[in-house]
Amino acid sequence: MSFHLKVFVRILTIIGLSLIAVWLFLQAYTYTFFIGILVIIGCLIELYSFQRKYYGIIDRLVLAMIYNDFSLKSNKKQTNETFHNLQQLYQKLQHEQEQNEIKELVYLNILNNLETGIVIFERGEKEWNIFLINDYFAKLFDIPKVKSWQNLSRLLPNLTQYLEHLEFKESKTSLDMRIEGEEKQTFILQTSITTSQNQEFYIVLLDSIQKVLDKKEKDTWENLMKVISHEIMNSLTPIHSLAHNTLGILEEETSLTADDMDDLKLSIQTIANRTDHLRHFIDNYRKLTMLPSPQKTWVNSAEIIANSMAILKPICQQYNINLHKTIETQVSQYWDSKQMEQVFINVLTNAIYAVKNQEEKMIQVHVYERNNRLWIDIIDNGKGIPEEIKPKIFIPFYTTREDGAGIGLPLSKNIVEMHKGYLTFNRKEALTYFSINFPLG
Repeated sequence: MSFHLKVFVRILTIIGLSLIAVWLFLQAYTYTFFIGILVIIGCLIELYSFQRKYYGIIDRLVLAMIYNDFSLKSNKKQTNETFHNLQQLYQKLQHEQEQNEIKELVYLNILNNLETGIVIFERGEKEWNIFLINDYFAKLFDIPKVKSWQNLSRLLPNLTQYLEHLEFKESKTSLDMRIEGEEKQTFILQTSITTSQNQEFYIVLLDSIQKVLDKKEKDTWENLMKVISHEIMNSLTPIHSLAHNTLGILEEETSLTADDMDDLKLSIQTIANRTDHLRHFIDNYRKLTMLPSPQKTWVNSAEIIANSMAILKPICQQYNINLHKTIETQVSQYWDSKQMEQVFINVLTNAIYAVKNQEEKMIQVHVYERNNRLWIDIIDNGKGIPEEIKPKIFIPFYTTREDGAGIGLPLSKNIVEMHKGYLTFNRKEALTYFSINFPLG
């Protein structure tokens, strides 16, 4: 029987008893009338209790859902349709909360395992409150995971003052911070704003520049040592084997035959070739590590680029490569002309090898000014650099060319950086861009 039918039956019963009580009163059955009144009062109390119990269950479930309290057990099957529907809603919200808690734990675990300091602020009515501080941030600055802006200001005044200076706007810059009286450290600071369900969050990422440089330097040295070890072992292994073979022949008591002499000559010749290769390898290493300081003078940048292109023009004609330039500026630069000419020759030579097997061979040099810097883009329509090779192209002695030494790009990068510039590469619209840029003036 449904709730509404039960209530209807109780109300009919009370109405019937009330009619009987009126009849008893009219018949002057006073004692029986008072008994009837007591029965009616009892029925009213029972009706109130029945409804209160019914709506009490609904109230508990609704309040639990309002306050996200899903600790109530509601697995018992309900015969009442309203209770059943409410139970289904409660169980659905309970399941969604469990899934959200699982996701929250996963996201929190990811944030805490990132080697980047993260602090997220949540805008309150009067000020920003701390929504999250990840483990790395707390460990990096050796602070507890505080929740208020005042406490963070007390622990990291440099950071909070700078964020106030930014007026909590998005930015990407560097920040010098002194931590507990130590020497200043430089950090990469990146901030962003996000809004979700009318709630605004301010995300701050902090990373130690020294840590980034140390990791990059470590990775570079590891890759360099792999290349050097590989190159040296490729020469030492045959030398070791041939030397023992030669020693074995010479230690034989019998006189040497013509075949033995041929073997000795071949072994010695191979040893000589491999030692020459090692000497060449060491000479290239010295070029990288003992690069002379630039002898700088004021020169016309466009002329240096044009001279470099003229040197390679015969090779381009040999391979039918269309080499042309677009020079929008002829600004003077404080360069070592010979070193910078070598840079352009190295990068252009790589472009030549990239396009020489293409049906249409095109190399373009674009010189222009942007953001108070001089830019030189060397663009080719070759196949591009494979993804697995991209992290290695500036590693000394790493090369994919059979006749390459693997020092052209690393040497060029060193020279450009000694001239306070940058050498980068990019791939867009089926073209490879090697971009060199320098500050103007």
